[in-house]
Amino acid sequence: MAKKVKQAPATDESWLMTYSDSITLLMAFFVLLLSVSTIDQAKVEQMASGINDTFKKTESEQPFSSMNEKLNEIVKNEQLEGKISITPDPLGLKLRFSSQVLFQSGSAKLKQIMIPMLGHISEAIQDSQYEDYIVKIEGHTDNMPIKTKLYESNWELSAHRATNVLKQFIKSGIPKKRVRAIAMADAYPLVPNQNRDGSSNAKNQAKNRRIEVYIHRNFK
Repeated sequence: MAKKVKQAPATDESWLMTYSDSITLLMAFFVLLLSVSTIDQAKVEQMASGINDTFKKTESEQPFSSMNEKLNEIVKNEQLEGKISITPDPLGLKLRFSSQVLFQSGSAKLKQIMIPMLGHISEAIQDSQYEDYIVKIEGHTDNMPIKTKLYESNWELSAHRATNVLKQFIKSGIPKKRVRAIAMADAYPLVPNQNRDGSSNAKNQAKNRRIEVYIHRNFK
């Protein structure tokens, strides 16, 4: 009589599904932590894209990364390196314009030659396919008092400059609900306006006269 061959017990691999789900959730948790940390938005997008590529085999949108590339290309094409800087920040991107690039001294009227460039920037923002964003425009001055028929102080000058940049963005297609204009006057200098002996530092004052544009995710 033939002997019965004992079959090896079946291996239970159901735990692999739970393990895979746990790893996916863990990675998603780290992305969530990154999204609210001080790491810039472009890096968050890159990590999210990597996770999608690994687990979902799909390509995710990276609007801020794409926008950053387009904006840097605009600055390069306009030969404005050193006068306009573009840097990632925790919520998106920051553009810094030297005020003399956009305005004459003591004036808030945009230079005509710069209007097309602002239009290109507006197009890059809109072409990013990122629908829920806010554009904040800050006007900054140096500490030199101003009192003219148009501007009683640096508050009015900085407000008017920021507002004129805002108006140009709206003309270029950015919805009104997406833009903010903020007057900062000389409240937030990048560098000291004065030397240690109390004398004015003209070079530093020039750095402090600027427009800063923040393109951020809109947290509701």
